[in-house]
Amino acid sequence: MHPTLARVMRRRGISPKAFSAACDEAVRLLGDQGPISARMQIAAALAAAPGGTLCDVGGSVSAYLVVAHLLGTRVTVVDTLPYADDPAGSAPGFTEEVRARLRLFDRLGIAVERTDVFETPLPAAQYDVAVAFETIEHFAHSPKPVLTAMAASLKPQGRLCLSTPNIARFEMRMRLLAGRTPHERFVPFFETAGPFLGHHREYTLSEFRALPGLLGLAPVEVFAVNAAYESRKRKSAAQRFLIDLEERHGLGDRLLPPTLRKHVWLEARKPG
Repeated sequence: MHPTLARVMRRRGISPKAFSAACDEAVRLLGDQGPISARMQIAAALAAAPGGTLCDVGGSVSAYLVVAHLLGTRVTVVDTLPYADDPAGSAPGFTEEVRARLRLFDRLGIAVERTDVFETPLPAAQYDVAVAFETIEHFAHSPKPVLTAMAASLKPQGRLCLSTPNIARFEMRMRLLAGRTPHERFVPFFETAGPFLGHHREYTLSEFRALPGLLGLAPVEVFAVNAAYESRKRKSAAQRFLIDLEERHGLGDRLLPPTLRKHVWLEARKPG
């Protein structure tokens, strides 16, 4: 188990046995999912509110939502889900995967509201947890309206949890030293005809540390993790070995200071 995951679970009082069983059952239900990654497990451990309610903004049909549901959380997803339609047929395999997961969510009772959170207000003081994992970096505008609405949607003592890629991570610093951009690749961005769905602004650890005060929340923990994104590309034996060291033992976290790790995370609590 990744050391950060173990720490979050201890702090939140989540049973490792129950959590492991929920992850295994989520993989079985999803059918198209390999073992749930450390990154997704950390998201699930933060999002889970057994007996309570969760609002996920921009989480699409991610595996951690199924894990949170299996741990006894009533889940509502607020997302436009543009890839569920894909009228141009640019990603047919991914589109069908999203549709299949939406059918599963419907069977499980995971509510999905396909709406733009910038345009549709969230209900006030309704949720025990509101999360946006790997979401606000996609916003073309300031995240303030959405994060303010998420904070207002929390019950007293409710928790806001966020994550984004760390713009100051090690590989981005190496890109700059090599004269390359730390942003999305230029040609796909340049050639995008409609709204660009990639990353507009990634964040740093210090910026996440400032967020609770800006939102009137009390920080619980702000931390960084080096766990990588999930990938279905074929891996060599050496790559699989390194990934296993990262997933199980947090190799990158042991080697890199927090400011150089891949992702930044926030957990904050609403007073009351």
